[in-house]
Amino acid sequence: MFNFSFGRQQQAEYEPQDLLVIVSDEDRTLRIAPVEHVDGEAIYAASAIDGRYSVPLADAQAYTGSRGRIYLTGYSLENIQDCQRLAMLERSIVLRQITHFAPEYAEATRSPLLKILLIGGAVLFFFILLMVAVSK
Repeated sequence: MFNFSFGRQQQAEYEPQDLLVIVSDEDRTLRIAPVEHVDGEAIYAASAIDGRYSVPLADAQAYTGSRGRIYLTGYSLENIQDCQRLAMLERSIVLRQITHFAPEYAEATRSPLLKILLIGGAVLFFFILLMVAVSK
């Protein structure tokens, strides 16, 4: 009923959250998006308000904050739109590659079966032709 901690504080589990901060000098705004994935080439981030971003890792400066890494980069509005388009393009390419495997598998398994049936039919035709020629 009562929770007496007597000086002990309950610590919440630490879960790092990396952020991408995009500074635009043209319209004097900051765009902040949680980072989804970082690889050797790019930082991938998504924001419910601003959309998705794919920023080259070499263009960002990394800082350490209390909650995780903070990637800071400065861009013009045109570059921000290009980063958003690049992120959408990469996402569509990945989705296309995920769904593209089925037709190749179906074509690969159907092709040898059709060849075997054609060869078997030709052999059967010549066998019947030979039987008819021998019986006359």
